[in-house]
Amino acid sequence: MAKLRIAGTWVGVIDLELENWTVAMLREEVAKRSNAQRPDSINLISAGKVLKDGDGSQNLTQLGIRNNAKILATRVSVDEGKSLEQELMAEEERSRRLARVKAAATALSKRHVDGSLPIEDFNIELENQGGQKVQLGTETDQRAVMMGLMLHENAKNLLTRQLYKDALEVLTMGEEAFSLCDPKVLE
Repeated sequence: MAKLRIAGTWVGVIDLELENWTVAMLREEVAKRSNAQRPDSINLISAGKVLKDGDGSQNLTQLGIRNNAKILATRVSVDEGKSLEQELMAEEERSRRLARVKAAATALSKRHVDGSLPIEDFNIELENQGGQKVQLGTETDQRAVMMGLMLHENAKNLLTRQLYKDALEVLTMGEEAFSLCDPKVLE
């Protein structure tokens, strides 16, 4: 019979046979004694190494645990890990959605400039504050203004739905599009 000294979530000594016990069995015993509802919420650390369950075939002796070894038991929130994973997945989805918005705005602005959309159906005329029509000039200026205006409109819709983080990203993309224009067109 060997003794393991446990500290952390639960403090005490566990008598066991090192050749017959696995990390999973030790984790379950510590969870039971510390009133943890789930054994997977307990981390075990010995000699600076986190003890992993592995395939379950290795006993504690094979992992280098000896009589009177000190084991640190910590409790982790399983929900916290899931929450972080969900947050990362939401961020990835948001990035994909923003990439689609930008790609769509780029494609639409190119189609209008190259004439694949009829001008009479989608004609944009800009006027300055004095009421004079603004000539957009080059194809790059036309494309940049179209893309910037589409992104700006999309951002306004996101703001009304209170998706402020997404709206900020779309407005930033719109600003980048406007920066491609000749500054005189923007004035």
